Amino acid sequence: MIAGLFQLVAGAILWLKVPIGVRRVSLVLLVGGIAIFFMATEPPSLVTAISKNQQMIAMLAAIGLLRYSPRLKTAETIPQGPRAIWQTLFGLHWLASVINISSLLIFSDRLAEKNGHLKWFQGMMLSRGFSMAALWSPFFVAMGVALTYAPGADYRQMMLWGLPFSQVLLAGMICHVIRKYPDEVEAFRGYSFRLSTLIVPAGLAFGVIVLHQLFPRLSILTIITLLAPCYPLLANREHRPGVLLKRFVLEDLARMGPEVVLFASAGVLGSGLSVLVAGRFFNLTGTINPLLFICAGLALILIAASLGVHPVVGVTIVAGIASGIPLPADLLALSFLFGWGLGVLINPISGVHILLSGRYGYPGTNAWRLNVPFVVTAYILACGWFGIYWLLLGQ
Repeated sequence: MIAGLFQLVAGAILWLKVPIGVRRVSLVLLVGGIAIFFMATEPPSLVTAISKNQQMIAMLAAIGLLRYSPRLKTAETIPQGPRAIWQTLFGLHWLASVINISSLLIFSDRLAEKNGHLKWFQGMMLSRGFSMAALWSPFFVAMGVALTYAPGADYRQMMLWGLPFSQVLLAGMICHVIRKYPDEVEAFRGYSFRLSTLIVPAGLAFGVIVLHQLFPRLSILTIITLLAPCYPLLANREHRPGVLLKRFVLEDLARMGPEVVLFASAGVLGSGLSVLVAGRFFNLTGTINPLLFICAGLALILIAASLGVHPVVGVTIVAGIASGIPLPADLLALSFLFGWGLGVLINPISGVHILLSGRYGYPGTNAWRLNVPFVVTAYILACGWFGIYWLLLGQ
């Protein structure tokens, strides 16, 4: 509650510094969330509403300190063209599988233009490379949600089937993009993977893995929030930690208005939607093909996501309906992972697009326009992949 109140106060203080477009979106989210609270049959939780995204906001602030990491003064060769696409997207994908959305910040900061914005092509590619890690990574919130709503599922089986699908899907997407957007690909300047440029991301990833093993009850977001400031504060030889912190608080945090406002208002909407579906129990009895049901459930999650409903709400609804049907837990959980990973790509108010919109000026409207054909293709392939799983089960 206390942390949630502080983030609301921060949003109010920074409100006038937020671009008018972001303010409009935030008001829509906030008013929509409040309206849903009055429509819901279950009593709303004020604590949840004002603190739902506080871990995300804290992590964004902590990651901002990475900007003060010491940089090498030697010239750096930045890859460009098709090679840069392959290098950047697979690098982002694998790093995201461990340190989650903080990797998107690291890569986006490097690829952003001088004005701090991302072009539509950059935003599209980064969002896809990042989101597909949710199809298999045990460090994503999606895995926790899938295991929660599909009791009995084994995360190792989900990784075994999600990982190869995500790699083939990512590679196929890159090949298609290289053919479809040759001019944008040739102009694409990627993330340089010299050993020196990987020190911070690799060190952060290693630290997250170690601390997660030592303290499994701590969430990944909490670990990243605590760990990220350590390197820039300790490794920067030009300024003392106190000087860096003062500069960070007075300059960088004051520019976090868009992120604070968007995530705080999105948290209110997300809480409202959760309350709206809470307690709704769907029971579907009778004979129904489990494979067809799982494919239909995935379609429902994606359709809802395209309308701005967070995938977790779609997962909740499908899980409620599935409670009356005997389904293989691993396959059901796998469909939830796919619904999350693909759903955030076509959801204009997902955490990925809120981050890219608020921090890098990437329009959330691009989420639907650019990604629907890709998500539809991925859905068809996913249903085929589920069919192979079903056949191997001997059903």
